[in-house]
Amino acid sequence: MLARPGRAGRTARDERGAVALFVALSLALLLIITAFAVDLGMQRVARRDAQAIADLVSLDMARELDGRAKSAYSGAALDRAFEASVARNGDGLGAEPEDYSYELGRLDAAGAFASIGPSDPATAVKVTAVGSVGYLFTGGRGDVTRSAVSTADKSACIRIGSFIASLDSSQSALLNPLLSALFGSAVNLSAVSYQGLAGANVSLLDLVQVPGLGVGTVDELLELPSVRVADLFIASATVLDRQGKGVQADVLRALAATVSTPTVSVADLLGVQGTPQAALDASLNVLDLVTGTAYLVNDGRTVNVPNLGIGLPGAVVTSTKLTIVEPAQEACLNVGNEAETAQIKLELTARVDARTLSALGSTVSMDATDLHLSIDLGQAVARLLDVQCNANGPDKVLLQVRSAVVGSIDLSASTRLSASIGVPLGNSLLTPILGFLGLGSVLGLPTLELDAPVSIAGRSTAGGFDKPVTLTLPASYDIPQGSGSGVLLTVPSVSVSSATTLRLRYSTLLGGAQVRAVLRTDPLFTDVVNPVLSSLTGSVLSPLVTSLQNALVLPLAELLGLQLGGADVFAKRTPTCNAPRLRQ
Repeated sequence: MLARPGRAGRTARDERGAVALFVALSLALLLIITAFAVDLGMQRVARRDAQAIADLVSLDMARELDGRAKSAYSGAALDRAFEASVARNGDGLGAEPEDYSYELGRLDAAGAFASIGPSDPATAVKVTAVGSVGYLFTGGRGDVTRSAVSTADKSACIRIGSFIASLDSSQSALLNPLLSALFGSAVNLSAVSYQGLAGANVSLLDLVQVPGLGVGTVDELLELPSVRVADLFIASATVLDRQGKGVQADVLRALAATVSTPTVSVADLLGVQGTPQAALDASLNVLDLVTGTAYLVNDGRTVNVPNLGIGLPGAVVTSTKLTIVEPAQEACLNVGNEAETAQIKLELTARVDARTLSALGSTVSMDATDLHLSIDLGQAVARLLDVQCNANGPDKVLLQVRSAVVGSIDLSASTRLSASIGVPLGNSLLTPILGFLGLGSVLGLPTLELDAPVSIAGRSTAGGFDKPVTLTLPASYDIPQGSGSGVLLTVPSVSVSSATTLRLRYSTLLGGAQVRAVLRTDPLFTDVVNPVLSSLTGSVLSPLVTSLQNALVLPLAELLGLQLGGADVFAKRTPTCNAPRLRQ
């Protein structure tokens, strides 16, 4: 007996029909979604291409800007440059915009593009690309609008406070102990070696071609968070070898062997702020490289300098402390950015031997004393105001150099003077003594006994300054423009303390010995004390201060490029006047 088809068979055939219908509907839906995706992709490509054209054309147009007023530009010349840029940059793009436009303007405080009037300087350009793309499946067209804003930036690399190729022996003598203390290892170079380093330069482009640093572009070098000082010195030595400066290269390699541990940032060493175009062509003076790294690795630290190597008449330097408050900066700046000098503090103590002075025909004893000298040099700030160019390139760099105080120097000491001064007949003091005691009251020749604690104080402080400085090119690449002058340290003043005693010992007509105190208000007091202090100043302090000035203060200030009321400012190659920069 044959079995009839049951209910289960009919259910299976019904389900197969439902699945087929579901697949058909799903395929239709997927086709619609795919069509939308393709059309949206076409529009996305069009937007990308339009943005690329707007970016490239705006950068090209920014090269036409040179800071003139909007009305000073030739509309026809700008139109030709614009059309040439569109034709050049539009080739090969998938979906080209149908309409282009540009507008000269500026950036407002928020960084947004703003329109300007005819008399306003044009510092930015906005390029707009408008187009459309045809849809393949949905019909119609999709509109595309993209814009880009570029500026023509002015930038320059400067050095405020720098070493010079004519480094003299007094400055070189200071560098060895200072660098030894800062690097923590012995540095012993001759004046000729320092002069060789001061006359050598390495560019950032040369450094990135040295394999040891592991970078391929200047941007990558500036973005490195840290580089070992030894690696930087060795890379610079390799560059110097390629320049044929093997002697200077050997000096750097010798230094690298003693300073292998510390690390620095090249961007910090150059003082790069933002992304100035001038930094791409920047070079480092090799002596600035050495001293700058020494400052950076000791930023904020106080180090002891065991031996400065300076000689002082009748005195011995017993201690020296050097504090790096702020490292020097060789800065690459956009207009409006600032660079600063190095700020250092040097504290020195010298032991002055006991000695005898000559005053009023007698000898005056001076106790041994400790002389304290504090030098606080810095800080000057230079702000980049403008870079002016002519047809041949950069012509002038305009700066504003300012500071609250540059050059604070304090000298202090205390000592004691003592003397027993006999007053013979005919001595100039006899008359004021007789007047002090009363005529005829003296039978024997009087004696003056002096015991004088003495305070010694010298100070030289420059007031604040704020003045424009113009660096004329190319002269200012090698010769600094100074903004101040003046003697850094003058002969200190001396004064006796309130504990000073002056006594007059004499014999009366009756034969008795008398002692009488001479008050500070009595004319006799100044008649005795002033010549003694003058002798102290002339025979002890003046030679000492002259030696400090010539052997320490002036060379140190010149090393930092500082003056009273100003600072030395150099230009570094090569400033730019219209480097294009994409802003939006």
